[in-house]
Amino acid sequence: MKFVKYLNPKTTFLQTVMFLLFQVPTVALSQITDDFNDGDFSNNPTWLGTVADYQVNTSQQLQLNAAVAGTSYLYLPHNLTDFNGKEWRFWVRQNFAGSANNYGRIYLIASATDLSTDPDGVYLQMGEAGSTDAVRLMQRNGGVTTTICASADGSIANAFAIGVKIIRDNTGNWSLNIDFAGGVNYSAIATGVETTVPTGAYFGYLNVYTSGNITKFYLDDVYAGDQVFDTTPPVMTSVQVISNNQLDVLFSEAVTATSAQTINNYDLIPFNSVSSATLDGTNPALVHLQLTTPLVNGNTYTLSSNAIEDLSGNIASNQSLNFTYLVAETPLAGDVLINEFMADPSPVVGLPEVEFVEIYNKSNKVFNVSGWKLGDNATFGTIASGWLLPNQYLVLCPTANVAEFTNAVGVTSFPSLNNAADDIVIQDNTGVQLDKISYTDACYQNTAKKDGGWTIERINPNEPCSQASNWKASTAVAGGTPGAQNSVHDVTPDSQAAQIAGINILSTNQIEVVFNQMVDSTSLKNAAITVNPTLTENNRTIASIHVASFSMDFVENFAEGQFYTLSIPSVVDCWGNTGNVSATFVLPSQPDSGDVVINEILVNPITGGSDFVELYNKSDKLLDIKNWKIARIYNGVVTDYKTITNSRLLHPKDYLVVTADSNFVMSNYPATIPNKFYALTLPTLSNDTGSVVLTYDKFVFMDTIAVVLDQLVYSSKWHFKLIDDNKGKTLERLDPNRPTQDASNWHTAAESIGFGTPGGKNSQYYPAIHDGEVSLSSETISPDNDGFEDVLLINYTMTSPGMVASFYVYDGAGRKVRTIAQNELLGMEGTIVWDGVRDDGQKALIGTYVLVVNAFATEGGKKFVAKKPFVVAGKM
Repeated sequence: MKFVKYLNPKTTFLQTVMFLLFQVPTVALSQITDDFNDGDFSNNPTWLGTVADYQVNTSQQLQLNAAVAGTSYLYLPHNLTDFNGKEWRFWVRQNFAGSANNYGRIYLIASATDLSTDPDGVYLQMGEAGSTDAVRLMQRNGGVTTTICASADGSIANAFAIGVKIIRDNTGNWSLNIDFAGGVNYSAIATGVETTVPTGAYFGYLNVYTSGNITKFYLDDVYAGDQVFDTTPPVMTSVQVISNNQLDVLFSEAVTATSAQTINNYDLIPFNSVSSATLDGTNPALVHLQLTTPLVNGNTYTLSSNAIEDLSGNIASNQSLNFTYLVAETPLAGDVLINEFMADPSPVVGLPEVEFVEIYNKSNKVFNVSGWKLGDNATFGTIASGWLLPNQYLVLCPTANVAEFTNAVGVTSFPSLNNAADDIVIQDNTGVQLDKISYTDACYQNTAKKDGGWTIERINPNEPCSQASNWKASTAVAGGTPGAQNSVHDVTPDSQAAQIAGINILSTNQIEVVFNQMVDSTSLKNAAITVNPTLTENNRTIASIHVASFSMDFVENFAEGQFYTLSIPSVVDCWGNTGNVSATFVLPSQPDSGDVVINEILVNPITGGSDFVELYNKSDKLLDIKNWKIARIYNGVVTDYKTITNSRLLHPKDYLVVTADSNFVMSNYPATIPNKFYALTLPTLSNDTGSVVLTYDKFVFMDTIAVVLDQLVYSSKWHFKLIDDNKGKTLERLDPNRPTQDASNWHTAAESIGFGTPGGKNSQYYPAIHDGEVSLSSETISPDNDGFEDVLLINYTMTSPGMVASFYVYDGAGRKVRTIAQNELLGMEGTIVWDGVRDDGQKALIGTYVLVVNAFATEGGKKFVAKKPFVVAGKM
C-alpha cells in the first residue's frame, strides 16, 4: 500500500500509526487506495470494465496493454458519501504527445460505469487536438461540458509523467496541484468552482488511442478519500553544488515562495552570505541559492535553514546539512607522492595481511583519482573512484580489501609488489607520471623488519628529490600508518651541503663520484672540476636532473697506488645548499697469493654472537677488497662462497675484520680497533675442525683466474691446552710470515686482553728472529695465556741444508720434561714453538730449564749441539 506515502514524508511513525487507526473503521467504505503492489487490479480493490486491455507491469503500475486501437476503461465504486473536503491523488503517465484521438481521462466522479459513453461527472482531461495540451479539470452535467480549471496551455504537449493532487472543499471550490517531475512535491497550479454539485458513484480511468499507443498509458498510486492534512514542517533533504556560487536546496515537500525566497532564512558556515534565493518554477520543493562569495575548492560547509514554511502552513525550525565543494583539478608531477607502502605483509604485525600503497596530496589542489593508474615494474591497475584533498592521505588497495582500511579506494588488477625490490608508479588518467620510486629492502633500514609485516614510510614529504635515505621502516605498533601521518614523519629541512661519499674506480682512467645525497646536475655540468696530481678530463657523464653520482674519464691512466684529490666547487643539492667538496681516490694494486693472510679467527662465539675472520695485508700494496670471496672447503671442494660487493681499501700492514655483526664483536672484545670492519655473512665455520679460504678473481688477458690469497684448515686442538673451554676465544696467528697451516703458528688470544684482538695486532704476535744458530724469543716463558711470553719461540739457522734435529726441554734437576720435536728435517732457518706444556700434559712448574738441540746431517759427518737456559715464570 502507498497510502502512507501521501502523508507528508516527514510524518512521524507514531503520527502515521494514529492516522491509520482512526481511519480503519471506514477505510473500506469511504476511500480508494491502490498502488498495484499486489501485482493485480482484480482484488482489493476490484476494477471492472475492459479488463482484458490492462495489465500490472513489472514496475507494479497499471498499464494499458490493448491489442488494437480503440477505447478502454476501468472503473470501481468510490464509496464516497459526499464530496466535501475530499482529495484525489494519483501518478499518471502518457508516453506520447496527445491528440484528438490519443488522450486519457481520470474520472474523479462518474455517473455511469461505461466511461466510453461520456457520462456526467468530474474528470481530468489529458490530451487534445493541437499543441495546447494542458491538464484540464472538467465537469459534465446534463450533457454539457465546462472547464473548472486547468494548467497552462502546452504544459503536457509532449510525453509526460506527473503527480496530481486535486482537492474539493465544502463549498465546491476545486484546486489542481501538480508535480510535473512525477513526485509528490505538488505545486498549486489552478483553482476553480464547479457549475453544480456533482453526482456519481464511480471512479474511473479512460484511454482513447490509436494503434501506435496501445501500451503507452500508465496509472499508479491512486487515492480518493478525505483530505489528508499535513502537520509536519518541511525537511531540508539535500544540498547540491551547482557552481562555486550557486547551491540547490531540496526540501521534502513544496514550500512557500515567501519563506523560501527570504535570504535571511539561510546561513552558510564557514561564513558566506546568500545574495538571492529563488523557488524553482517547476519543483516547488527546490530552492536556488546564489552566494555572495565563491566557494573554496575542497572545503566542507554547513548550510542552515530556518523558518521555511510548507503549503500547509507548517514552519520548520533551524536545520542544517554538510556538503563538500569539490572540483577536480589537473595534477602536475610532484603534486601527489607515494608516501607509504606494504610490500611484504606476512607475517602479520598488526595491519591486514594485504599489500597496499598510500599516496599523499602535498599540493593545495583537489583531485578526482578515478581512472588513475597504479603500477609496479610490470603491470598497472586502475583506481576505481575517489577524491584526494590537499594534505590528505589515500590508501590504494585491492578492491576486495577496501573495507579493511580507513580512507581507502579500490584498485582493479592491483599490481603485486615484490618483497625485495620493485618500482611503484602513480599516474593520472591522462598518463602523466606523478611520482615513481624504486625500492629495495635496504629502505627498511632495519634487518629484522624487512622479514615482513612492516610498511616502508617516507620520512620527509618535502624532500625535493626522492632517495633511499628518505625511507624507513614504520615504527608504529601496528606495523604501519595507512591513511594517517607516517610514524617516521620529519619535515625538518636539510641545511647541510652535499658531500662526496666515495669515489669508485671503474677502469684505469674512469671514476664514479658518489654523493651522500642527491645533487642538482646543472651545478655539476658547470663546475670547474680539478684533480691533483693533474689529470686531463676527457668526458663527464651526468644521467638526469638530480643525481646521486656521476662519472668522469680522463686522457691519462691512473698511476697504481697514487692518491689523487678531486675537487668540485659550488655543488648544489636538492635543497639548494651549496658547498665546495673534495675527496681522494687511488687505483689499488692487484693482490697476489700470500699478500693477504688470515690472521685471527672466531669460530665458536658465545651465544647470540657471530663468527669473524680477520685479514692482514702483509704486503706493501694498497688493495681493494671488492669482489674478494670468503669460502670453506667441504668434501675436498671449495664451496659456500660469500662475496664482498663493496669497495673497501686495505692498506699495507693493516687489518680488516669480516663479520655479520660488528656490534657484537666490539661489545665483547675490549681490544677491538674500531672502523676495521666489513659486514658480511660468513660461510659456515665449524666449532671443532673447519676451513677458511680467501680468494680473488684476477683478470689476465681478457680472462678471469681465481687466485687463492690464503687458506686455513683449523682445529680446536690448536687452542692453549690448559684452558677448559674455547667458546668466545679467538685463535691468533703468531707470525704472519710463517706458514698459515703450521699448527704451532696459532695460539689462543690472551686472557688479559679479553681473548681477542679484532682489527689490531695480535696479543700472541711473535715474529721469528734469525740472529744466530739457535736463539730464543725471550729468556723467560710464562704459559698463563695473559698475552705476555705465553710461548717460547726457538729460532734456528743452519749452515747447510738437510739437517735433522731434536729439541728437548730439561728441568733444573736434569730431567727431560718435554720433547718438542724429534728427528725433524730442518730448513736453512726456521722457528720451533714450545707452549710451556710438559709431555704429561701439565704446565711446566716455575723454575730454571734448559733447551737442548741435537742436529746432524743425514749424509753424516756434520753435527750440531746447542744448549740454551731459560726460566719458566709465573704468578706466585
